[in-house]
Amino acid sequence: MNNDDKIREMINKEPVPDSLKPENIKKMLDEQAPKKKRSGIKLAGRITAAAAACTVIGGTAVYSLNNRNNNKYTDKEITVTEPATVHDIINTTTDQEAKKQASYMSGASDYEQVYTMFQKSYKKAERESKRDRYKNAIADEMVEEAAAFDDADVGATGAEVPVFGSSGNEELSINTNSTATSGESVTAPAAELPTEAAAEPDVEPATAVDEPDTETATAAVEPEETDPEHSDTYNQEQDVLEADIVKTDGKHIYYISNKFDEESYKPMLFAANAENGKFTHSFSININESLGVSDEHYTNIRDMYIYNDMIVVIGTDSTYDQSTHTSGGYTFAAFFTTGDEPELIDVYKQDGYFNDVRISPEGYMLLISDYSTCSFNIVEDCEDTIHYIPRYGFKKNFDVIAPEDILLPECGFGSSYYLSYSVIGSVDLNKSGEPKAYDIKTLAGYSGSVYCSANNLYTATTRYDDENGDYNTSDITRISIAGGAIVPEAGGIIKGNVKDQFSMSEYNGYFRVAATYSEQKKTFYKYNDDDMTFLEDIWGTITGDEDGYYTYENVKTDTHVYVLDMDMNIIGDVGDLGVGEQLKSASFSGDMAYIVTFRQTDPLYAVDLSNPAEPVVLDELKINGFSTYMQSWGDGLLLGFGQDADDNGRITGLRLTMFDNSDPNNLKAADVFTWNNDYDDDYDGVSSTTSKWYNSTAVWERKALLIAPEKNLIGVPIEMTTENYDDNNGWSSSISSQYVFFSFEDGKFVEKGDISEILNTSDDEPYYYSKTGFDRAIYIGDYVYALSNTKFVAAAIDTLEVTDELVL
Repeated sequence: MNNDDKIREMINKEPVPDSLKPENIKKMLDEQAPKKKRSGIKLAGRITAAAAACTVIGGTAVYSLNNRNNNKYTDKEITVTEPATVHDIINTTTDQEAKKQASYMSGASDYEQVYTMFQKSYKKAERESKRDRYKNAIADEMVEEAAAFDDADVGATGAEVPVFGSSGNEELSINTNSTATSGESVTAPAAELPTEAAAEPDVEPATAVDEPDTETATAAVEPEETDPEHSDTYNQEQDVLEADIVKTDGKHIYYISNKFDEESYKPMLFAANAENGKFTHSFSININESLGVSDEHYTNIRDMYIYNDMIVVIGTDSTYDQSTHTSGGYTFAAFFTTGDEPELIDVYKQDGYFNDVRISPEGYMLLISDYSTCSFNIVEDCEDTIHYIPRYGFKKNFDVIAPEDILLPECGFGSSYYLSYSVIGSVDLNKSGEPKAYDIKTLAGYSGSVYCSANNLYTATTRYDDENGDYNTSDITRISIAGGAIVPEAGGIIKGNVKDQFSMSEYNGYFRVAATYSEQKKTFYKYNDDDMTFLEDIWGTITGDEDGYYTYENVKTDTHVYVLDMDMNIIGDVGDLGVGEQLKSASFSGDMAYIVTFRQTDPLYAVDLSNPAEPVVLDELKINGFSTYMQSWGDGLLLGFGQDADDNGRITGLRLTMFDNSDPNNLKAADVFTWNNDYDDDYDGVSSTTSKWYNSTAVWERKALLIAPEKNLIGVPIEMTTENYDDNNGWSSSISSQYVFFSFEDGKFVEKGDISEILNTSDDEPYYYSKTGFDRAIYIGDYVYALSNTKFVAAAIDTLEVTDELVL
């Protein structure tokens, strides 16, 4: 069937929309004719152009104009309906979407069910793609011919109008009875919208922390009494252990890094024995060699644990499948023995890229990865599970996940060539040297921020609003992890975007979450009639733009704190926090929440959650800049770190703040320490000049800070870039790394000193940016250790006098 026949089929089957009925087209054309001051175009020509234009709209066909001179016309007003705001749309769909979310918890009966849903999603995407390609091809042809017709003004001479795409011997006519001229009729498929849009993972790092009941010095595993006191990763929730790139057991320091060796990045585990400020022994392990993978693999190590006499190194191995020409990868947890000479125990793997990890109080590691399949057209049939079902297990038992562990939405996957999952694996770590795969679940379409309490894991996934083209609501799912079993329990929806894990908290049977919500409104604007061509006018009416266009206006942005019950029903909500600003950090402590937003100033809000049904804002403190991370320092004190800013909201450097929250009704800034950028704004372009500015890993990675109230010790990694110019030497630059230490005494920060080194200068090119600075620090006994991927430095905790260095 050629292109003309396809058009005729659509002509004779598609119903006529009201806006394209002859009487309405005539009225619209008559109204526009005086404004356009067109010269003598016949009505037949105008309607033909209108009919041609309508082919570019999905679900709208070209119509014929039989007996066009005998039609009876009646006037009919064309109206424009003001669309609803995003706020209105969310309100009307929340109940329906919540039901979809709740029904998301059932597992598949078999692989064929997953395959069939994937197939439907793929076919839906194919239909939409073909429709779009066909629509655009016809549009290109017809718009070109219509434009040529319009320019030639053939209607002025009374010339007959050819059918677009035909030989020119047939008339294009609208037949309101839709009688087929060719004797054929085919109904074009209706446009199908996806029922579940792909979620955008929340890639922004953690910036605020909940307050656990344990001290920083509590180790992941209870140390022997002879081990010296030492720091450990600060955990958001008591006994829910978090990973980091550095760990210590009080005797050894373990540090992981993707180290660049002037040829490639190598995933390395470095370890050193530390005793009284001295390094007595060191070793390193190439993780790629331990995994037995080739250099063609890209291995990126991300996190680490020391637990039950095992080192657990976690990362992602990325691969490329030559047979399918697709990239992929799996998340791994490599288990090693502790001690002076670690040995590989085993390797656990699950498909997908690393997202997050926790160890529950019961000794189960919850590993979360994001997995995307290859395109459906590569999958041979439902038995070809390796191409569309995630795999998991240890080396000897790496196999696809069972159907009942694949949680599917009843509404399907929408329209997509690929199938995405969030994979949650549970690994039993209770027997030293013998980790075991305990449970596994996959949630289709899930990715985003993860928060873990002692008994539940929560996922916060941004939902795409296809109607308004934005991401402005979030799905919240509660998953029980009691006893190591992964059991989805409840789901709900909130308005707004959840920033990170620290924006969430479970307390006394309630789930609290902070989110920034932006209310938007569609606004319609008509084109200026004098600036439009005839075709533009017709085009706007046919496409539904009504000879105009829409803009999206941000009506209001604010932050809300929601309180949900364990069934994920909203029972309390307080909003209007930081109107016109974005959420920067949140800290939940008992019945209180502390919220930081920012646009020009840094408001810190104290929110009372003691009555879950009626959250109340107690106070608001405004200072310049904003804290990206907050952590309890002690009774009545809250430590914040982030970026400083001037009165206009311009970032001017870094800032360390101690807030006094002893009275939540009267918040205060007890003290502030800043690192101020110097851009030499007055430089005249002739004389010599020096500019410097500061950065810190801790702005986006809170684990880079050392916060130890039990030692009255605060550590901050600082990177300073300096640029100099003089007439003799021209421009030069350097980057230096410092780890700066403070105490907090008598209500003031006291700078104790720093450990520093010059990283790079402009003379070091081409490897100017190859070295990294100090990005972690720990303490063991009376010594601090600043760590980077090039060296470890030990110093006395009181004087910061360097006692030893270890070059890696």
